[in-house]
Amino acid sequence: MRTQDEVVARIEERKQGDPFGFEWHEYFAKGLDFEHAKPFLKKDADMDEERWSEPLTDEQVHAEMEAYMPFAWDKANNCRGISASRSVQHYVAWLWLVGEDDLAAWCADDTSNYEHYGKEILVRICEHFGWDWEQWDDGVRTNGE
Repeated sequence: MRTQDEVVARIEERKQGDPFGFEWHEYFAKGLDFEHAKPFLKKDADMDEERWSEPLTDEQVHAEMEAYMPFAWDKANNCRGISASRSVQHYVAWLWLVGEDDLAAWCADDTSNYEHYGKEILVRICEHFGWDWEQWDDGVRTNGE
């Protein structure tokens, strides 16, 4: 897993282009201990150290990535643009957290890789981790409903 300082730097780097926090919130929620998360908490947040979860391990992030994949495919299959894009942003964050920098960067390059509601990205992630993407893919490739 990344160091706390690396995660904080990544949040600062990525949050400018992520105003709704779909990507950077994953770094915050899954990669930071309470001490490092405090500056990112809203002033009125009802959160204390006892209720804060420890950063996830690489194994936990991998498990979350695999468990989320059917949901991500559902959004892509049903041409749910914002939801499908959010799914990709989650994967960009998770991939980066576990040290898959090249794949995270490739997935984040939506100008050339975000086709068919992110299906090409989901295929690449599944193939990288050995997950059977065909079980979730409806076989339709479109960029509009």
